[in-house]
Amino acid sequence: MTYINELVSVLEQHNIKVKLFADDVKMYVRILDDLDVMSLQLALDALVQWSDAWQLPISINKCCVLNIGKVTYNTDAHINGCTLPVVTVATGRFLFCLYREKYLHISF
Repeated sequence: MTYINELVSVLEQHNIKVKLFADDVKMYVRILDDLDVMSLQLALDALVQWSDAWQLPISINKCCVLNIGKVTYNTDAHINGCTLPVVTVATGRFLFCLYREKYLHISF
């Protein structure tokens, strides 16, 4: 699937790190301020444009934002007008268990 590799370069333009596995995309970014939140939303908008262009609908019901850490930011991340649920893990003792799920999970 050559076109999925294009998605990595599209999202990296917004300073988003990307991991791909089959038809799943994990996006992650360290949120330190409102500019990082804006970059995340711009990347999600670019993801929507990319998925529309390739006619690969996003399974929004499988998407969420996972916040790891004591400091939380009001992300209000959304895809196609749907606000993504935020799951917060505040302590490090759960980090190992959730390591594979620490990314924004996008499924097609």
